[in-house]
Amino acid sequence: MHNDCVFRLNGVAYHEHLGRPVSDPIVRLIGCGPAGYRFLLTAIRYAVREPQLAVDETHIAALEDGSQAVSVRGTLTGTLRGETASSAAALELTLLASEDGWVREIAVLMGDADVERLRHARQS
Repeated sequence: MHNDCVFRLNGVAYHEHLGRPVSDPIVRLIGCGPAGYRFLLTAIRYAVREPQLAVDETHIAALEDGSQAVSVRGTLTGTLRGETASSAAALELTLLASEDGWVREIAVLMGDADVERLRHARQS
């Protein structure tokens, strides 16, 4: 994973939500690259007890600029914090890797209602 790897949720980069310039070193530290990945993964693990991703479909495409896109459609399941019943959310996860093999972008598409449920669970 490249140090400048960008994380997107429904088209919006995570570091754009932090309220500071993208060039700010703190924003880059928690919003991009391997450290950002760990920060975001911890947020999911806090919101969802025993999260699991079931992969339904995988697609790999070579892009014109020599990079590759790996897309995965699947379902995130688990019990949201503050709830007792298991829930499921369909999602599409796309990784864009440059020609030299570095993952430069990780994007997730989820329904707005599912995103709100995760946000609410994270705040519980």
